[in-house]
Amino acid sequence: MADTQLQEEASITAFYYAIEKGATITYKGQPATGLSVRDESLYQALIEVYPTMPDRWYETFLKQTKVLMDWMGHKEGTTDTSYKYGRFGSVPSTIPSNKVTDFGDWIFNKFTKEQKALFGSGSGVKDSWDPMDVYIAKKSEISTFKKEISELYSDRIGEKEADVAAMEIKSLNSYLAYLHNTREFVGISLKETDKGEPKITETNISKGFGEIQPSGGEITKDLFTYMDIDGSKGKNGKLDFKGNSLTYQAEFNIGNVLKKYKYESKISSRENHATEPRDLVQGSSGKFVPAKARNGAVPAPKMAAIIKDYSGEKMNKNIPMNSNFTEEQKKYWVKFINEIKVGDPKPDLGKFSIHLQKPDKWFDNLTPKEFMNKAIELDNEYKTKNDKYPVALRSKLRSLRYIKAFQKAKGDDRLGDLIAILYFASSKINISDKDLSGPFIKIQ
Repeated sequence: MADTQLQEEASITAFYYAIEKGATITYKGQPATGLSVRDESLYQALIEVYPTMPDRWYETFLKQTKVLMDWMGHKEGTTDTSYKYGRFGSVPSTIPSNKVTDFGDWIFNKFTKEQKALFGSGSGVKDSWDPMDVYIAKKSEISTFKKEISELYSDRIGEKEADVAAMEIKSLNSYLAYLHNTREFVGISLKETDKGEPKITETNISKGFGEIQPSGGEITKDLFTYMDIDGSKGKNGKLDFKGNSLTYQAEFNIGNVLKKYKYESKISSRENHATEPRDLVQGSSGKFVPAKARNGAVPAPKMAAIIKDYSGEKMNKNIPMNSNFTEEQKKYWVKFINEIKVGDPKPDLGKFSIHLQKPDKWFDNLTPKEFMNKAIELDNEYKTKNDKYPVALRSKLRSLRYIKAFQKAKGDDRLGDLIAILYFASSKINISDKDLSGPFIKIQ
């Protein structure tokens, strides 16, 4: 069983014991780690769920529970038996079956295929809509909640399916935001705390960031991707790129808060990237380092829309998915890479290195035009485009288009907006009426 599952099951166990049973969470204002006065019933329940629980995680579970109780207005040591508890996937046996609900799972399982398509495909669709890991709900109201949510879904004549799906998601999100405000249903995203005490961030529950315009966005570390192709013996003679990510670091202001993050786009599939910004936090040395917990990935449909908006082109334009490149497509990409500005302005919004090595033969000191011609010629040697190199090449061409989006945003005086939008999209924070992420609280 993965540690993440054990940690989530331990967290919901701690929430249950603190709220339902009035378990002791603090001692003289400090977590009761290792002290004889610790709540032994809670500790043993956590050990049952997480047998190898380190002391630091025991302390984390107590701290998470304390901030949740404060947010809910629940006084430590008192009992409230009005809730049921759930986790996406499974709920530990430490919580009695009559105190378990599948309400959060039920909500997502009601999504139609049209609604799910708004958030991409595959196993990450749920998190693209709402990254809550565990949840609690008022047990006496769950049947009412299900009835009212079911009534949100209805046929609308004369509207496109995508429009219907989006309208229904917005209605659902508004209803769930209301339930969060009344503390009747609370979806909780759990993230490891890097430094200091955890805190709760309300997301998509009230207007919040939607009323504040991000400002001052800038790239603080160059956009960079390797264009080097390596087919040396060290790679078993198979072509691949030296590295498959596009990275940069950036910062922007939201209100009086300075956000710093590291961005990485890497291969997800032949058609898409996994795009994952991660907060930069101050480490023990005082330097800013990537946070232990990532924000999440930008949903594929959202990323496609962002790239279309900022580059002026569809994300996969002139990238054939199942066939060879035509001569026209090759000419397009030769011109494309040749027009990308490298080294200006600073920091670099288009930095990459170009080398190509095949077994027993070198192609080096290539111009961008020569490189692109050769890269596409090599791709056309593959009968299937599911092999490693064709998939990687298509990813690299998307990376070039991402670079173009940043360069065009700079020229259009929209670079700060793009930097902020990518961060918010990965964190599932809605900043416009078009955004469809659901409400949740994040404990980190």
